[in-house]
Amino acid sequence: MRALILAIAILVLGHLAQAGAAGMAGIAARYPGDVGIERDPAVLLYEGFERDLSLVRWMEPGGWFDIEVGPGRGAEITEATAAAGKRSLQFNLKRGKQGSGAMFHLIEPSELIYFRYYRRFEESWQWPEGYGPHDAMIFGGAFQAPTNTDLSIYADFWMSGDTVVRIASAGQKLGYGGWHDYLRQRYPRAKEQDPPGGSQLPWNRSIPDKIVPGQWHCVEVMVKLSTPGKDDGEIRLWVNGKLVSEYTDLPLRDAEHRDLKLNMVFLAPYFHPGSPKDQTHWADAIAVARKYIGPLAGKATLPAR
Repeated sequence: MRALILAIAILVLGHLAQAGAAGMAGIAARYPGDVGIERDPAVLLYEGFERDLSLVRWMEPGGWFDIEVGPGRGAEITEATAAAGKRSLQFNLKRGKQGSGAMFHLIEPSELIYFRYYRRFEESWQWPEGYGPHDAMIFGGAFQAPTNTDLSIYADFWMSGDTVVRIASAGQKLGYGGWHDYLRQRYPRAKEQDPPGGSQLPWNRSIPDKIVPGQWHCVEVMVKLSTPGKDDGEIRLWVNGKLVSEYTDLPLRDAEHRDLKLNMVFLAPYFHPGSPKDQTHWADAIAVARKYIGPLAGKATLPAR
């Protein structure tokens, strides 16, 4: 009987550990509405747009850079809608334009980070035909341009309303485009696990929720760098708190980049073919941390005003 009880306890603990890894609870669960989450010792960055953005010059620590914010500009802070608090960042995308603002933020160089943010697209949203948008990125190592870095982890959306994560490493062994063939050869996939596009990690844990225009959508990406020269790097993607991709055997740092660290995050929705019309979308509740963050605790969406 004792042995049976012990075996059941082990199974329960294992299930709880697996549930925690899948993102059932995180830092945000301790801070309803994200109030006070920026003071948590595991949090490296929090931006809820409740105050005016701290803007600094290019690649200067201490705030966001490479973005213009203000009424009538590509991006503005608004009270029209919010995932948390009362305000969010609104992107004013014009017809034919590929984007309406890019925002970077330097973070403490780290081997492991979690990057969570909320996105909303207007109810009459039309996805541009073709590729994109790139939405957010985590960068590591040397940075020349978003497509020319030692390591770039993309969170991308598609006209199909799907959320995907992909990898590029222009300055490393596999190069910028080498991940397409690498992933196809390494991970045979079932049709339902196959995201749209070319070089995305498969959905090997569950199929993500579709993006629904008019509703807030939570994305979280976790990156843990590999031991230099080894295939033990980790990437996970959660969509609305559901783990959809999980990989623990990725070569994210080659032997020539032993000092590479994750050092910058980026939010700049970029539509390759350009927007089919003038339209609006929003971002809110951006958090970067050393531990799993998870969706907002309590009511995640405030009604539009």
